[in-house]
Amino acid sequence: MRVCFLLLFFSVSVLAQSTSPSDFNHTGWESGNAGDTYAAEFRLTAKDVVQRLELLFQSSKPMFDLAALKAAVSPATTVVSEDHVFLNNEEVDAANYPKQHLIKVNRSRWKELRRSTETKSRLRVSLHEFLFIAGTDDTGFVVSDRLIELLNVGNYSPDIWWNPVNPANYVMASLGYAPPNCSIASARMNVLNSDETIVLETTGQCSDVSYRKVKIVKTAGVIPASSHVRGLFHDYWITVFNRDQNKVGEMQFQPTWGECLLPDSGSCQLSGKMTVAGVELVFWFLRE
Repeated sequence: MRVCFLLLFFSVSVLAQSTSPSDFNHTGWESGNAGDTYAAEFRLTAKDVVQRLELLFQSSKPMFDLAALKAAVSPATTVVSEDHVFLNNEEVDAANYPKQHLIKVNRSRWKELRRSTETKSRLRVSLHEFLFIAGTDDTGFVVSDRLIELLNVGNYSPDIWWNPVNPANYVMASLGYAPPNCSIASARMNVLNSDETIVLETTGQCSDVSYRKVKIVKTAGVIPASSHVRGLFHDYWITVFNRDQNKVGEMQFQPTWGECLLPDSGSCQLSGKMTVAGVELVFWFLRE
C-alpha cells in the first residue's frame, strides 16, 4: 500500500475548529515559533528538504553532515522573521547566525519565494541557512545548489491542502510489565480518515492487574486561516481501561506538524515511547 497525500492546488478560507472529545487546545506550530507563520513555513520547508535528502542518500554517503543538518532544523535553532533582513548592509532573503543558533527570515522576500515558480529557490534558501547552522560552509550556495538539483523537485505552492500535515498510520503497542503469554497488539490507522477510533486489548493469560484496553480516538482540526499552510491536523486522545472498564489513565497526543510529509518511501517515527497506565505506545508513519 502506498499512502498518497491529497495535495490540492487551490486556496480555501476556513475557520479553525477542533473536534476533540476533550476540547484540545491547539497551540499552532509545534516548532518553537507558534506565532510566526513565516518562520514556521521556513522551518517546514527545511524539514521537507531534509526528508528528501534522507531518501536520496539512503545507500550512499552524503557530501555533508546529514545528521547535523537534521538536528539544526529542530527547535534547537530559533527561526524568526522580520520585514527586511540585511547582511553587510545588503538586503538578503535570510541570514544565519550559527553561534546563536538563529536564522532571520525576510518576510518581504519570502512572500515572493512562496510562488510555485520559485519552488527551487525557496527550498535552496531554506537549506542554505540551515547548512550553515549545521556547520557546513555553503558560501555561494555551492552545496545547496547541487543538492536541490539532485532532488529534482517539481514546482508547487505552499498554498496546498495538506490532509493531514501530521500523518500517522501505525501505533506500536506493548506492555511495560506483563506475565508470560499476555500481550497487546499494535494497530494500523487510515491516514486519510479525519475521524477514527482504534481499540487495543490485551490477549492471552492476563491477570486482572495486567489486563488493559486502550481506546485511541483520532479527530481533525483545520489549520488556522492565519497560517500560510492550508489543511488539517490530527489529534489523538488515548484512554486506558482496566478489566472492570474503569479508566486508569489518559493522555493527548498531537504529532508535530511537518515531521513526516513528502517522501514516498521509508518510515518516520512520530513519537518516542509514551507510557500510559502501563501501556507503551509509539506512533509511526510507515510508507509501503
